[in-house]
Amino acid sequence: MHSPLQLKLIRFYFSFIRRISPSLAVYSAYKLFHYPVNTTRKNRDEIILPPAHKFSIPLYHEIQLQGYRWGDTAHPKVLFVHGWSTTSRSMSHFTNELLKNNYQVISYDALRHGNSKGHFSDLAGWADSVQAAMKYIGKVECIVAHSFGGAAVTVASKLGLDTDKLVLIAPIHDISSVADNFAKHLHIPLAISKEMRAYTWDKNAHNFSKYGTDWEDILKSDFHVPTLLIHDSDDKEIGIEHSKQICEMWPWAKLITTKGLGHRKILDDPKVVKALSDFITTEATH
Repeated sequence: MHSPLQLKLIRFYFSFIRRISPSLAVYSAYKLFHYPVNTTRKNRDEIILPPAHKFSIPLYHEIQLQGYRWGDTAHPKVLFVHGWSTTSRSMSHFTNELLKNNYQVISYDALRHGNSKGHFSDLAGWADSVQAAMKYIGKVECIVAHSFGGAAVTVASKLGLDTDKLVLIAPIHDISSVADNFAKHLHIPLAISKEMRAYTWDKNAHNFSKYGTDWEDILKSDFHVPTLLIHDSDDKEIGIEHSKQICEMWPWAKLITTKGLGHRKILDDPKVVKALSDFITTEATH
């Protein structure tokens, strides 16, 4: 998240630059939207976990992702995909609970997050990262994703994922609305936001085209495994309508609604931790 001073400077910049150079405003919005901030910050309620086994996940020929593994390698695997401007540490409460239940937890830092490199971070790159992680670690019992990570998993599922279950926590589903809300927050005209999305797609068309034809199409998936959605009704960053849209696409998905936790505290709540653990440890019924 940006500090109050950063927000003031960003708003002043766009109020000036959009008048003298709309194309520069589009490029500036692109950089702002795709270059995460505070990507190594610590969750104030983080649980201190045992040291993780570290490894590298090949992504593109010049880029590898920093991977982490906790637990006995003989135990069933669960993959965590963190959200924007966070790291694998953001889901330490879930990790701790699953380790108690004899699972191994695997996660990684996304592009330009934590200890992973990358020139920029976009949805196609995140979906490619999910695919790369799955290729490297093999079949998992469940994939657990938060926020933008949920969008990445949904997109990646279009090419198939070798998992028995999915858990999406406060997932993003409508990228255009998120981009527009981001623009409104920073006083960026919506026309600039629309052009920024087109610029983003064109800049990385090779990777985006694997998943669909436009921003709406890439999030349409017929992937069918037992799916749990958990979303807070008071989430001001990513509204609960995103999860409801996923439930319409995947009618077999179950939605658990919380209240008063918002977008980030939901990751630390004991009831949410238990719901996630119960879903993963219970035998799937198709």
